[in-house]
Amino acid sequence: MKLNSLSIAVFSIMAMLVLAYSTFTTADSHNKKEKDPSTAKHGASEKAWSDAGDNKRFTIFKAELTTANENMLGKKVNPQTPKDANGFLIGAYNNQTHMLSFMVGYSDLSQDGVAMSHFHLQCSGGGKEPPICKPGKASGPIIQTICGMPTQPGMVPDWPATKTDKDKHGLEKKCSEGNSGFIMGKWLVEEPYRKGLMDNKVFINLHTKLDPKGEVSGLLIKDK
Repeated sequence: MKLNSLSIAVFSIMAMLVLAYSTFTTADSHNKKEKDPSTAKHGASEKAWSDAGDNKRFTIFKAELTTANENMLGKKVNPQTPKDANGFLIGAYNNQTHMLSFMVGYSDLSQDGVAMSHFHLQCSGGGKEPPICKPGKASGPIIQTICGMPTQPGMVPDWPATKTDKDKHGLEKKCSEGNSGFIMGKWLVEEPYRKGLMDNKVFINLHTKLDPKGEVSGLLIKDK
């Protein structure tokens, strides 16, 4: 199944509906205080997405995952990697609670599918950056495991000191099976990485058995 433009559009709509339900039906204290009668008239989901755009309470992110993006990171995917390997991410970031609710879709990955997946921070190696960024060296350290490895202490030398061993197990217990599928989750973005997220410097990477360093990846870009 190749995610062509039509498929991406359909999956994006599905993702928005699922994210709307996931993000906006989990009532927080702010929601409880500000009940709007118009919700019943127009529908909770419709008002929620309207609020996201009009009130700037939520920021929508999208990412296109490709092997070309992976090659740009200097990792060079295996020549046997399927040419149609691709994917996407759509997410809703709550600017008040700092929770990112996201959905990842992917298709035509190499055999066995996703082995592990992470959010990484794109570091320039210069200027004021989070401690996880190595001075003088461009890098893309892991800042949150989505699924798969690392699952044990010491697996990643530059793992953030702010993370506990439990955090290393990822947002999901294991990655989905198959070379086409979906991953859904919620990530409470820690303070050191919020600016990077808003500056479009966070990227998602899907790793496979064929391409352990990464098969497809993409930057999370704020939707205008």
